Amino acid sequence: MAQMMKQISAERRWDIATRCADMLPFAYEQAFMKIAPEHRKEFDQAEREIWGQVGSKQGEIARQLGCNVSSAGDVARTFQEISRVMLGPHLRGRVEKESSTGATLITEECPMASNTARFDAEGRHTCQLCGAYGKAAIESLNPDFRVTSDRHMCMGDPSCRMTIEKSRK
Repeated sequence: MAQMMKQISAERRWDIATRCADMLPFAYEQAFMKIAPEHRKEFDQAEREIWGQVGSKQGEIARQLGCNVSSAGDVARTFQEISRVMLGPHLRGRVEKESSTGATLITEECPMASNTARFDAEGRHTCQLCGAYGKAAIESLNPDFRVTSDRHMCMGDPSCRMTIEKSRK
């Protein structure tokens, strides 16, 4: 078995590990809803808190890696790359419309959207989890920026669009 694992490339192991990890929230939700559907609101709130905690780790990771997060474009690229490491190689997108105060991140392929379809999950709920993750991640990367989104693959759009802008404090 150990010899077989050595023959699998690091890229392939990363793909396998993240695919399994990406499915966990959907499997948990199905199990929880079978056991205690009357606690849906509490489970949903707990899931949003968990995803927010995961997102908030991005700032720590960025600091450890020495990532620049001084402009909106820097924040967007760092968010995208750390999210790709965490969610796997099937998270694909690009940063566009970049300036020092704003940047737009377009996601064209996402394991969360794929799992929403695969598990026949509620798209709105997946978007809420993603929103909690993204908000916490952006705040942890640079608290001077905020994120909004107006397109969501989980809700049937062809891509997700997130805008990262300077906060108005």
